[in-house]
Amino acid sequence: MMKIKMRKLLGILLSSILVLSVVGCGKSDKSGQINLMTWGGDFIPREIINQFQEETGIKVNYKEVTSNEDMQSLLEANPDQYDLAVVTDYMVDILRQNEYLEKLDKTKLPNFSNINPGYQGNYYDENDEFSIPYAISTSFLLVNPEGVEKLGASPITSYQDLWQEELKDNIVVIDWSVEIIGLVLKSLGYEYNETDPTKVEEAKEKLFALKNNIMRFETNTPEDSLINGEAVAGFMYSNQAVKGQASNEKLKPVFPKEGMPIYIDSFVMSKKAPNKEAAYRFLNFLLQPEIGAKIAEITNFSTPNKAAEEYLPESFKNNPMLNLSDEVIE
Repeated sequence: MMKIKMRKLLGILLSSILVLSVVGCGKSDKSGQINLMTWGGDFIPREIINQFQEETGIKVNYKEVTSNEDMQSLLEANPDQYDLAVVTDYMVDILRQNEYLEKLDKTKLPNFSNINPGYQGNYYDENDEFSIPYAISTSFLLVNPEGVEKLGASPITSYQDLWQEELKDNIVVIDWSVEIIGLVLKSLGYEYNETDPTKVEEAKEKLFALKNNIMRFETNTPEDSLINGEAVAGFMYSNQAVKGQASNEKLKPVFPKEGMPIYIDSFVMSKKAPNKEAAYRFLNFLLQPEIGAKIAEITNFSTPNKAAEEYLPESFKNNPMLNLSDEVIE
């Protein structure tokens, strides 16, 4: 597998509409509960939360949000209402610089030593003082080779191949501007997080040329369009590609020769968290090797927990979409 460069996402490129779930998450004076913000779709498996609650008696109030910017807005507006949040790399940097995050006491997190060194010391938290890596994912291509051939297109091995005119109305892509522009930039030979105005404008023009080939923008379940035969190629996250291939054995992952981004979603603690001790217990619980392995199996995300690897089934460890080698994450 090719080496992947860690990308820095630029907040100025991002915008979102605040969409909250109905799951409550109120302020509490009790140490017997924690208030958590994270993504939906069983991102933190209910099975794991239930196990923690049964073992500790600490209740987990779980609020689902739809973007990093949603979490930022909520945390800034009510910093004493939330204990923990799961955010993507660049948002850790933003929240840290704005001083909304608690500096973590590692003496209360003995299981932090289980984190793979390859996922430590990242640009957004160089000394690992404010965040704990939770889930690792990449984005790449999922392809139906037979479908591509039937359309008369050449085999897809790179981002550039998506511009073949034979693929008209046959591609599905993640509905996120940063991802899409990143894909186009890589196809041009530029960095995924390129900010040079001239190069970004060049990418926008090339993206317009791809418009006829895109049949759908879909963030939640892009794999469905390939499973049901609506599309022959898709640009999606690794966990989605795994689900797609599991449902249709004709689908194959393609790791573009131009390279792929890697994402780290991490836990952070609010500086004004009302239930800090309970939050530390929850974090240390998640860092257990057996728990880390369970989370990886349920969610189909790669785990940053090095000690969890021995508890993962061979099918997981041998899947190149899930088991990122040390060479890849260096």
